[in-house]
Amino acid sequence: MRIISFLFVIAVLVLSLIAWNVALDTREIYGRIIRTGQRVSALKEEQNALLKFKNQTPLSLDKFYLEVFNDIKEVASYYHAACEIKIIGAKDLVNTREFFKESQYKGIRQVDILCQIDLKDNLDTYLFDTLFKMLMRKPIEILEAGLEKNILNLTMRLYGP
Repeated sequence: MRIISFLFVIAVLVLSLIAWNVALDTREIYGRIIRTGQRVSALKEEQNALLKFKNQTPLSLDKFYLEVFNDIKEVASYYHAACEIKIIGAKDLVNTREFFKESQYKGIRQVDILCQIDLKDNLDTYLFDTLFKMLMRKPIEILEAGLEKNILNLTMRLYGP
């Protein structure tokens, strides 16, 4: 009877160890499934963020920066507002490529710019509306916006290949 009880206890211990290992493997597999699901959802978000620019012809970041620069200058001059646009951290506009960094999107670079528009006594809402409509159609992310002493400060991130 002792031998049978002893063998039964050992069999129960062996079976419990096997069950424990199976449970650990199941937990690890479940964790991998969750992490894979999170990666897939992150890729879908990235794809959806890029889809709104799908129909536009891609411009290199150099050309795109100049296009945005000229567009903002044109809008500001139309509303008779002084405007200053510069790459954050750049002292001059001679070598702008050194400020281009890789973005979170694969194969796309980014650059941060600061746009300051002096509104003086001209708080015309059409200026804001025109700037907003112009910026929303392009691969531009507005990081920060503020109004201090009648100067509109826009910090933007431009994306391009």
